Amino acid sequence: MTSESSVEGHDVWHEPVMAEEIAGLLVNRSTRLVVDCTVGAGGHAARLLDAAPQQSVLYGLDLDRDALRLAGERLSRFGERVVLKRMNFSELDLALPERLAGKVDALLIDCGISKLQIVTPGRGFSFDREGDLDMRFDQAGTVTAGSFLAVIDANELRSLLVQFGERANAKRIARAVIRRRDEGRLKTTLDLARAVKSVVKNKAAKSMARTFLAIRERVNCELENLVKALGHLPQVMAVGGRACIISYHSEEDRIVKRYFRRLSGKCVCPPGRIVCDCGKAAVFRLVTPKPLSPTAGEIGRNPSARSAKIRVVEKM
Repeated sequence: MTSESSVEGHDVWHEPVMAEEIAGLLVNRSTRLVVDCTVGAGGHAARLLDAAPQQSVLYGLDLDRDALRLAGERLSRFGERVVLKRMNFSELDLALPERLAGKVDALLIDCGISKLQIVTPGRGFSFDREGDLDMRFDQAGTVTAGSFLAVIDANELRSLLVQFGERANAKRIARAVIRRRDEGRLKTTLDLARAVKSVVKNKAAKSMARTFLAIRERVNCELENLVKALGHLPQVMAVGGRACIISYHSEEDRIVKRYFRRLSGKCVCPPGRIVCDCGKAAVFRLVTPKPLSPTAGEIGRNPSARSAKIRVVEKM
């Protein structure tokens, strides 16, 4: 039976990554305003609200209508303490009423995808379930994985795969995908997976995961949206407020690391630059000079957490 909290028999309540650690780093007795920029099914949001004082309010943002519906179900016990909004976190500056500008005490951005999206075949996020080549977070968006792959050429796809870690086989995978497309045999997620497996015999699952990640990130402009959201932090955060970013890929973590270093007053100019022009300014304090990762115990319970890294800053 399919219910609001299950898809084809799969429980979609996934374990939020490093929830206890994040709540401990972000929330204290003076916390009043919390923003979960990627609320998903509400796992992190529930833990943050449990840890925060009763007077606190959480704004939960997400582009995914299905995720917001689940978040509403999961967070219903908090009543009026929860405000859910369907919007892109790149528009973080527009998420709050004007009276709350500059008053965010705790903010979270989780760059991963939810279990709901993975186990729903029609969403196209999984390489081992038959579904349309979709991969949109926003179901109203005009660009799908299918429309993206219909126009990209082999060289562009190779470069994209390299950017997201598929270096050894990028050229062959790109050619296989484009050849299958040109032959009219690239219609579903399994077709895309077959293209990868046709050239990668060993560790094909890793190559498929990287290929799907690269296409998904481009369809949803994830890196661009992350950059925009980070740019809003100085304006939305309260003095003493903390922001946490969970990244799952080196490209995401590199963006977060560079931004946090620059706004903590550390130079991020390329080596050899004579005059610093990176715009460094001591606006934040690095709470985590090095990223934190899940424990072995958590990874054992939740293997999808294995690549997670969290970085936290505090507004000065």
